[in-house]
Amino acid sequence: MELAALTGTPFFSVPQHVGGPIVEPELRGGFFRLMDGMLARNQFTNSGPLAVRLEEEMAARFRIAEAVAIANGTLAQLLLLKAIGLVSGEALVSANTFVATAHACEWAGLRPVFCDIDPETLDLSPADCERKMSPGVRAIIPTHVFGVMADMPALGNLARRHGVALLADAAHAFDCDLGGVPPGGFGIPEFLSFHATKFFSTFEGGMVLTGDSSLARELRELRNFGFDRPNDAGKLGLNAKLPEASAAFGLASLPFLEGRVRRLREVRETYIRELADVPGLRIHHLDRFGRNNYRYFALFVEESAFGLSRDELILALRLENILVRDYFHPGCHRQGHYRNNAPRPALVETERALSRILALPTSFVEVEPIVAARAVAGLVREAQARAEEVRRVLRRRTE
Repeated sequence: MELAALTGTPFFSVPQHVGGPIVEPELRGGFFRLMDGMLARNQFTNSGPLAVRLEEEMAARFRIAEAVAIANGTLAQLLLLKAIGLVSGEALVSANTFVATAHACEWAGLRPVFCDIDPETLDLSPADCERKMSPGVRAIIPTHVFGVMADMPALGNLARRHGVALLADAAHAFDCDLGGVPPGGFGIPEFLSFHATKFFSTFEGGMVLTGDSSLARELRELRNFGFDRPNDAGKLGLNAKLPEASAAFGLASLPFLEGRVRRLREVRETYIRELADVPGLRIHHLDRFGRNNYRYFALFVEESAFGLSRDELILALRLENILVRDYFHPGCHRQGHYRNNAPRPALVETERALSRILALPTSFVEVEPIVAARAVAGLVREAQARAEEVRRVLRRRTE
């Protein structure tokens, strides 16, 4: 197998993204039928019947009393924080998450305090949360990274002992669980993202899962400008309603989710078989932590054994039109907005993981997934086998 770094010819003719939207061909018919109904009703938003139906479907799927549809995941978190009164003080959050988790805290009035991660799960470390606990902390907000749910029992105990709120970013965790308990099942509110790149998408969208009907009612008022009665905005809300077209895409996707998990699991198993014996690679295993949707496949690159650094491997694969990602490098605490307040001392496990992590595509465009996964793995193997030559070429390209 020839490498584009050496030949100039990429293996894939079209870019293969880590998080490209998943759209089964058969999904389109159901989506267009729902859209026809929406157009016939002439209601495109404002808690239409499709958005209400999606909430009902999600409440049943997650075995939770209330599922509140929101325009996107960031607004779902922001409105949740506002609804439960978390508008001042500090929140303990992971730096190993998308920056929206920290941003929503600041928009609500909470200052993010970045904590380290567990090196196995890559989730928020309860031990470091304990170390960072202070009188100013009002909340703990873990992220279920790559669908591996955080240690909710330990974090719950910590939150109760210190009298702080616990909620969770479940953006990656659709159809995942911890010991059989899905997001929302630990007695705390959790928020989801239905962004285009997620396992389950509504083009753009989000949701809050809660067992508290009064909290759900508050969220529904806040997402609709704060109207708590006709023509009377009794509170400061905003426009965060999920459009009917977005709900239609989500509803049309539901019959295909089991097959989606099966295909993603097969891709994962292919990667594991093909890459298991490559020196310098360590696969991030998911199954031992609970059920997973397999949307993400991550591994860690040890330069001394692999022969290339993680960043050099990224460059080599991108030349093949394989747009791998270094999730969530460099970490929220290293983003420009937060850099001046980066934790001291450094987040050791977070820094170690983020300097080595690499996510490979799990859904592919215009190519059969298993064939594509074998090809990606083969190119990784070839890059390792010809590491010195590849490194020389890459350095010449960047000089």
